Amino acid sequence: MASLVNIAASDFLPTLLIVDDEPPVREFLLEALLPCCATVQAVGSIHDALHALEAERFDLVLADVCMPGAGGLDLLALIQQLKWDCAVILMTGHAQLEQVVAGVRLEASDFLLKPFSLSTVHEAVRQCYEKLVARRRRQGERDELNANLLRRERQLDVSRHLLTDTHQSALESLILTLEARERNTYAHSFRVRAYALHMANRIGYPAAGLELLGQSALLHDIGKVAVSDQVLLKPGPLNHDEYEALKTHSAVGERIVNRMDFLAGAGTIIRHHHERWDSRGYPDGISGPDIPLGSRLFAVADTLDAMTSHRCYRRALSFAAAREEIARCAGTQFDPAIAAAFAEITEETWNSLRDLADGDARAASTPISRSQSSPLLVEAPLQFFPVTAQL
Repeated sequence: MASLVNIAASDFLPTLLIVDDEPPVREFLLEALLPCCATVQAVGSIHDALHALEAERFDLVLADVCMPGAGGLDLLALIQQLKWDCAVILMTGHAQLEQVVAGVRLEASDFLLKPFSLSTVHEAVRQCYEKLVARRRRQGERDELNANLLRRERQLDVSRHLLTDTHQSALESLILTLEARERNTYAHSFRVRAYALHMANRIGYPAAGLELLGQSALLHDIGKVAVSDQVLLKPGPLNHDEYEALKTHSAVGERIVNRMDFLAGAGTIIRHHHERWDSRGYPDGISGPDIPLGSRLFAVADTLDAMTSHRCYRRALSFAAAREEIARCAGTQFDPAIAAAFAEITEETWNSLRDLADGDARAASTPISRSQSSPLLVEAPLQFFPVTAQL
């Protein structure tokens, strides 16, 4: 049967549960600890102690180690397992080393040997409560810090979303700049992105770099804004000077994207997307594995779309023709490993990727561009010129 004594509650006094199977000990402790506690309750078994702990919040538990059935160590273990916020003081009349060791391992707050004086038990209660208050204060500070970190993380998530939207708007603005110059090849950038990303997954391109690869693919021709319409839209083969002017677009594209921090790294890929495996490309004439892997992927993706799309100087060629050309130029123009991976992909896959990319291009168009009647891909008179010369 539990004994209960209440005094005026105070934030500075602990609530205490006494657990001892000997009634005289319970009565003695109950009376002795009234002056230094807000609430004191005494029970005679672990079963009653658990009921009391479930019903009320106690700061301190003063429990006898040796009781019939389960003892103080068992109660301490349950309190630790259930993560109840209280401190446990163990007491015993026959201390054994294994009991002390077990109590330390279970993080008992103190260990009292019977018989003990009033001053000893008062001091134990005082010190244990001070430690508990300090622990709770530290936990409160940690909780507040975690809450602040969580709020900050949520704010950063919002900022990231806003920044992502801003970045997306910037990319769309750049792409629409391309659309204004070359409407017939507007969807080309979306298709090159789709083709390059698909091949990147096939060859095990680093997953962390796929987003940047996609952004680079989307903007790989942005440098053409610096090329005159006379060169860019010429419906025929370019002469030497015109071709040299066109070749500047990769370096110009690098300079454009390098001004945007969120595209860090894309400039290098864009600069080298017209390099060749045999070093006969531009702008730097580097060769083989010195060419960035993303640029080597672009070389194949760019050629595939250039050959299979309508241009102002010729009609689209078949996928079979593009496959044959890429296989023929493996090891000279193209990375042979990427060309081999390309050869394993079916025409049905390329058609599916093309349809998805064209849909993305239409979705990214402005209302003005969608309202115009000219089709995205315009048929031109049937003319054939060397394809690789003007890519």
